[in-house]
Amino acid sequence: MKRMDRIKEFFKSINFNYRSLKYGSLSIFSIAVVIAIAVVLNLLVNYIENKNIIPLKLDLTANKIYSLGDESKKILNGLQKDVTIYGIFDESAVTNNSDYKEVTELLSQYEKFPHIKVQYVDLDKNPRFVNTIDPNNTKKIQKGDLVVKSGNKIKPLSYYDIFNVSYSQQTFQQLKTGTNAEGAVTGAIQYVTSDKTPVVYFTEGHGEHKVDTDFNTVKDYLERNNYEVKSLNLTTVEKVPQDAEILIVAAPKSDLTSDEEARLNEFLERGARAVFMFDPLDTNTKLIRFEEVLKKFNVSLNYDRVKENDDNRHIPKNNYDILPDVQSNEINSALDPQNFAMIMPASRSLNILNNEKSAVTVTQLMQSSDKAVGEQIDKTNGKDIPGPLDLAVASEYNEGGKSQKILVLGNGSFMTDSAINKYQTLSINGLYFFLNSLSWLQDRKEATLIPPKSYDTSTISISEAQAGTMSLVVVVLVPLIILGFGTFIWMRRRHL
Repeated sequence: MKRMDRIKEFFKSINFNYRSLKYGSLSIFSIAVVIAIAVVLNLLVNYIENKNIIPLKLDLTANKIYSLGDESKKILNGLQKDVTIYGIFDESAVTNNSDYKEVTELLSQYEKFPHIKVQYVDLDKNPRFVNTIDPNNTKKIQKGDLVVKSGNKIKPLSYYDIFNVSYSQQTFQQLKTGTNAEGAVTGAIQYVTSDKTPVVYFTEGHGEHKVDTDFNTVKDYLERNNYEVKSLNLTTVEKVPQDAEILIVAAPKSDLTSDEEARLNEFLERGARAVFMFDPLDTNTKLIRFEEVLKKFNVSLNYDRVKENDDNRHIPKNNYDILPDVQSNEINSALDPQNFAMIMPASRSLNILNNEKSAVTVTQLMQSSDKAVGEQIDKTNGKDIPGPLDLAVASEYNEGGKSQKILVLGNGSFMTDSAINKYQTLSINGLYFFLNSLSWLQDRKEATLIPPKSYDTSTISISEAQAGTMSLVVVVLVPLIILGFGTFIWMRRRHL
């Protein structure tokens, strides 16, 4: 009997070893398969990355800080000239915590286009580099700059061109609030690859907004769209400089002199372009000579302040900060007028003259609603003017084969830095409207507008009850589910 028991125990041990060998072999085989898959995937990823077949990195930031937008891609795909982007810093020293980490990531996206090349230059190792691209040191290139170069044209971008910076009044420290790298680099590429750079002059001497103090954002966007920006006082010159292609009069508070009027007419008669922006004035100051210039283009000024009475067309509790109706026409077509929203704070209305001239074409660009009124500044001028009121028009004068174009707006403050800081997206849209109109003036393709990208992150606000429910789910329910699932698996394996 004892011998039979020993035989049974022997066969049981064989069966146990067989089962152990069976499951052990299965485990080894599974591990080998996983390792083989990992090796194949690694080789495949390296091949795809080297061949740049598909993007392997995903930009999960809310504002796509590391990605190029459609505007940039369209410009880069259309390039006919080679461009080199120099990073004036040591790329190997850029860490994940560095401000320039996002810049190098973004430049790697530019480098994927055939006409773009990116190089990094450490001035400590190559101190003579600046002299090779800027022999006269006119651009003041420094460490940390980006330099965009094509042929003999270069455009340096400083830290403050690349990043949006503010200052904390509590800590008196500099805070980086966003990135402007894409807009700055793409704009610089446009600048260095353009055969011609039009010069835009902002007039001074009549109380206008000053470009260097009131229109810094406008100036920045103009330069990105391949314009050179300067100031001009019409009283100190014999005539408008020959390099001027666009003259901008931004909200004058006093009239032209007779000599200035003559210089302005001479400028327009040679086929140049002009933009006139007029804010409402608190006084009854007449701008007679400005109106004489505009009369040729069938446009005149109303001395009023527009009040919008349609609640859907103004800022809440402020009937004078208007959301104008952008008109559908060929000039505005790039804006998608049906879905376009911008703001015109404190506007005056314009008048299209009835004396029709075959040589003049006036196009209405934006209007108030028919519920608006133009409140007369001087009540002795008559009754308030009923809507709809013209707030911006474009006029073209064609005679003798020469075209003269002007843009007239009943507002000169909607693009100031203070308005942009206050209304942000609505004012940025107004800037887009302005750049698009300049493109019409210059017979150019539509303007490029790449807004800065903020570092702001989205947050979710929840109530106390919602917080309690989420705590119950995370702290109690989810652990119970995991525990129950684990118990079930243990029971199953126990009977194998």
